[in-house]
Amino acid sequence: MMRTGFHEVADRVFVARYPQWDVNVGLVLGRDGAVVVDSRASSLQGFEVLDDIRRLGRDVTVSHVVNTHIHFDHTFGNTAFTAATVHAHANVGRGLEADAERIKALFRADPDDGPELGYTARDVVEVLATEVRGPDCTFEHSATIDLGDRAVSLTWAGRGHTDGDICVHIADADAMFLGDLIEESADPAFGDDCWPLEWSDTLASHLNWLGPESIVVPGHGLPVDAGFVQRQRDEIERVADVIRERHAQDWSLEAAVTEPDDRLPYRLAVLEGAIRRGWAQVPQPTTGS
Repeated sequence: MMRTGFHEVADRVFVARYPQWDVNVGLVLGRDGAVVVDSRASSLQGFEVLDDIRRLGRDVTVSHVVNTHIHFDHTFGNTAFTAATVHAHANVGRGLEADAERIKALFRADPDDGPELGYTARDVVEVLATEVRGPDCTFEHSATIDLGDRAVSLTWAGRGHTDGDICVHIADADAMFLGDLIEESADPAFGDDCWPLEWSDTLASHLNWLGPESIVVPGHGLPVDAGFVQRQRDEIERVADVIRERHAQDWSLEAAVTEPDDRLPYRLAVLEGAIRRGWAQVPQPTTGS
């Protein structure tokens, strides 16, 4: 059974896991405010997060919201945090409005319940009714939020699940939020905006900050350790290796997405998007003049 409300996973670092889209929301407390990491999928769901923060019984002022990447289940709740500054990678700022319209169009075309993802038709209505709020502050490579007695570091190390995935690192608590660069409750999501050939290198960069006692919060599922992140990085790298190999051997794309390979760690049905995206991203050989 999924636990409700916020639970402390490291010193003044909390996580709440919500059933709709099985998404995690983080909370980092400091002397001079608090940071919410991701905001759920609608304005109403964002207000529910605020209610859960109040239930902690602490005097918490949410001064900042951080979006780990562009997707609606991590950003549409921003509108609830009217007193907070919203932070995200620059690519989120550039693309959020268009991506929001894309997902709303998909829900308008198919508004049915998604029991496997924990959402109902009512949740879809709330998504469609949400006026999307983009980030107030963006950055290209790194930024820091000062909470007075601790710092929250935001780092972009390259493309992966999207082109704007960031790491949220609380060094004094040895805790990290990685958004959908890591998933615990399902296979990594290779969507239409993923970068499968670069993803493992991005994770490798973030792994440099982790030790044996580190707590890592994925976008979906239970907190994990550095070993889990390393294993998933290695699995994603194997996917990239197969894509590069098949492309170099002049496979047809349709053969590449249907032929099994024992090295692939995930089902082909999960990997079709990764293979199609990777096919278009393999560097083309240069030719002499």
